[in-house]
Amino acid sequence: MVMKPHRATRTARTRSRRFGGHCEACGKSLCSCQAYQYTDESNGAITASAPFLCRSCYELRYGVKIPTEAEHCKARLLEKLGRYADAFPDERDRDLVSRIMRLIDSTD
Repeated sequence: MVMKPHRATRTARTRSRRFGGHCEACGKSLCSCQAYQYTDESNGAITASAPFLCRSCYELRYGVKIPTEAEHCKARLLEKLGRYADAFPDERDRDLVSRIMRLIDSTD
């Protein structure tokens, strides 16, 4: 059986659009490291045509919460402290670590 090229599964061969230096929804000036673009693993055309957005516009449009660097660092610290608290056999020491964890969790 001969495979016809127009029947073969096609993938997007287009490049992503060039970043213009601003959010395409609100127009706020952005650095390329602060721009977010939606990626779709199964459809390259969607990824290639997705707009470059700032954090707040991306979260609003796609309904996701992007953790900030501080939230990411806080989560890692709480994870490490949780493992550290499990290593203590004494209840008093574990209580101290758990109070520290609650303090860190409640701060912004």
